Amino acid sequence: MPTAELFVSLKVPDNVAITAFHTLERMGYKKLKKLERKGYYKFDFFGDIKKFQSEISKVDILINANKHQLSFELEKNNKKNNIKKINILVQDLDDGKGLLSTLKNRLGFKNMKNAEKGVLC
Repeated sequence: MPTAELFVSLKVPDNVAITAFHTLERMGYKKLKKLERKGYYKFDFFGDIKKFQSEISKVDILINANKHQLSFELEKNNKKNNIKKINILVQDLDDGKGLLSTLKNRLGFKNMKNAEKGVLC
């Protein structure tokens, strides 16, 4: 069964991430260089992965084309600048059941088996 991960970030500066970065800085994390935030979605489904990615990228409850950019892969660490990027995934306990129900029943993604959501920092 194919699995697709979707990462959604803002096109404009993220005030939540900026505020969290400055808070961590004031708490003494001086080596921290940057903090980013992305919406994280993971889908298990039946079918072709490219077709699924094309369809899920148009779902407006996940992505607003005016303010979000999306990716199906995370950026790799850039070895040239010697800065290591660390990703932390925070997920709710509900396991994305509400999202799965909406995608299957309201939006016609009948081939979907499981959905997870979270925030990647």
